[in-house]
Formats: sequence, C-alpha cells, structure tokens
Amino acid sequence: MFSRRVGAGEVCVLTYHGVLPEGMPGNSPIEGALISADQFRRQLRFLKSRYQLISPEVFRAWLKNETPLPQRAVLLTCDDGLRSVLTAMVPILLEEDAQCLFFVTGASLEESAGGLWYEDLYRMVKAAPGDSELVVGAKRVRKDSLSDQQLAGAWWGMVEEYSKQNFGDRKSTLCALRGEWRLPDSGSERELSSHGLMNRHELETLVGHGMSVGAHTMSHPVLAKMSSELAEKEIRECKKQLESLLHQEIWALAYPFGHPGSAGVRDMTMAENAGYDCAFLNFGGGLLRQTSPRFGLPRAHVAGEMSLAEMEAHLSGFHEALQRRFRGEGGVLASCA
Repeated sequence: MFSRRVGAGEVCVLTYHGVLPEGMPGNSPIEGALISADQFRRQLRFLKSRYQLISPEVFRAWLKNETPLPQRAVLLTCDDGLRSVLTAMVPILLEEDAQCLFFVTGASLEESAGGLWYEDLYRMVKAAPGDSELVVGAKRVRKDSLSDQQLAGAWWGMVEEYSKQNFGDRKSTLCALRGEWRLPDSGSERELSSHGLMNRHELETLVGHGMSVGAHTMSHPVLAKMSSELAEKEIRECKKQLESLLHQEIWALAYPFGHPGSAGVRDMTMAENAGYDCAFLNFGGGLLRQTSPRFGLPRAHVAGEMSLAEMEAHLSGFHEALQRRFRGEGGVLASCA
C-alpha cells in the first residue's frame, strides 16, 4: 500500500482550506477547495489507521534536528484562516484528537476581517452585467462574449495584475469596479459564511483550542508579481504582527496560492531573512525529507472531490513519481509539480 512508501525520516504534509459549511455550494475558487464535514472525518480516521498524525511542534523539532519522527508521519496544515474552520473543522479535529497548523493572513489581525479579496473579485466578475468590459490579454472585451473558461482566465489575469498593488490600493480598485459594474457594496452574510476570514478574537479562540498558527502574508497576493519592497513587507509584517497579537513565535510561512510561479527564489530568500524556520508551497506531492528545500517545502493539496486512494497517492509521493514517468523524467522527485 502507498503508506509503505513513507520511510524513516520522512513526513507527508497535507494542505486543507477548510470544511464547507452545511448547505453551501462549492462553485467558487475557495468553496471548490473545501471538503464536507463527513469527508474530513473519514479522512482523519483513515490517516490515523495507517499513519501517525504529528503535531506542528513535533514537525518543527524534527526540522531543527531535535527529535526523530515516528514511522509514516503526517502533518496537517490549513490555509487562509476561514471563519468556518472554528465551527466546522476544529470540532472534528478535537473529536479525533488531531492538531493542525493554520496559516492566516493579516486580515485576521483586525476586529472585522471581511473576506478573501480574490474570492470577492471572482464573485464580482460572475455577477457583473453582460455588457461589462474585462481585460483578456491586451484587449477589453464584453463579458457576455466570453466562455466560462475565458471568464475564469480573465479573473485570474486580474488577480495577478492587482497583486502588484499594495492592499489599500487593491481595495480601492475593487471598490471602483463595483461602481463601474453597478454591484452592491459587499457580499451577503451567507456568502461570507463560506469565505469570510477569522477576526482577531476568533484567531485567539483558535489558539485557545490548542491549534498552531503560521503566517500566510498580510493580504494574500501573488508574491512573485509584487515589487521586492511590497513582497518583503507582506512576508515580514505578517510574522511580526501575529507574534505581537498571540505572544508566541510564528515560525512557518505558507506562500499565497502556492502554485508553480507564485513564489520564487527572491521570495524564499525573504522568508528566510524574516526569521521563519520554513515555508510551504502548495504543490509537489506531500512527501518531504530533511534534504527538502527548507523554504520551498512541498505539500499535497486535498481537493473537494479527492478520494481516499487519490489522497494517499498524493501524500505518499506515488502520484508525483507516476507523473514524472509519463513526462519521461528519471528518478523520484517529491518537491516539484
């Protein structure tokens, strides 16, 4: 079985984005990454039956060569810091006696955190009138002339372009688009129940439940699209301000989006210089070793429709090895897409 591929001195790292609140559809970027409560519970019980779930503290100690890992070790992580993790995910973690490293943004330092800006932008693009103009490549075209795939491409192009801005300017840009497209000021409470972020008090509650916290930058941009000055501020300030609020060291970073090209050598160097022990990507299979790049650690992303067999193939490195064989590359590589 796949779990036998995970040897001594190796650990599998899984990425979640949370549990979908009951009755919510999974048809947007963030909602499509969420899983059901029943699915999450089944996955935890499956992992506990074949693997050893370790705490973030054990992982960190191993990373620093202070303690060995148990056989078939698995670390759970969760990105973004959605408000729903408190009501839908943490209770299951506590029920199954499992811990998770939650990566949160600077929005969770606020009294009112709002939602993920790129998710808000997606909803705006979908809701915009048909005669609205979107930039596709170098051209402005009407929304109603685009296929669903082209519309998604236009949205992602805007995400990359607006990531170049600081968060204040980005918010102003989105506000101007709302006016241009004649849209309401904000999403409904029902929408925010799925993609709303924890505020500072909810973040403190998360820590009070024994969960660990890492940094996910101040505003979740595509770091590689930012100037060096803005990217460094995103990385450094998130660590500094979370430590000030929580009175504990923030030792791990997860790059926003985390796909190939979202963060480069420049950003990884910034993470190291900011004082983190490590930083995670969100691709490359879940298997890592002491020799894995400390500031480009791979993770296996658990998608909403992923079966148990597929999840295990990803986290064990089997899926990545199979992809390499089809690409005609030799060897086994567990740290790139």
